[in-house]
Amino acid sequence: MNTLTTAPVAPLLDRLFEQDAAASPARDPALPGLVEEREHLMRSKTGYLDFYGRLKDFPLAVSRQTGALLYMLARSSSARTIVEFGTSFGISTLHLAAALRDNGGGRLITSEFEPSKVARARKNLTEGGLIDLVEIREGSRR
Repeated sequence: MNTLTTAPVAPLLDRLFEQDAAASPARDPALPGLVEEREHLMRSKTGYLDFYGRLKDFPLAVSRQTGALLYMLARSSSARTIVEFGTSFGISTLHLAAALRDNGGGRLITSEFEPSKVARARKNLTEGGLIDLVEIREGSRR
């Protein structure tokens, strides 16, 4: 038993992964040409901001397996400080913060430049009882 596999984090992650599976930017009719646009944006220095803004309602989450790997890596290294870039709705952040909790505490600094995602991540981290370990830095530094 650990923070990741017990309440309140485990049922929260189950719900978030279910929501993630149901929401796919590729299936959304408002985002035609997603694959082609992604290829163009890989070469752009600023276009990603608009594109990411259009994806603000999608979790863009790590998989359950990747989340477990993040947790194991943070635990096995006895991490006390973690920096994450791009929290989205906070699924990866929940995994990393759970590892910090199980390591005895620490600090996770994460970033997100989409304000609506910051609000959702903060809500999820609060619901998971891990917000006290996380500092979310909002905005973009170009």
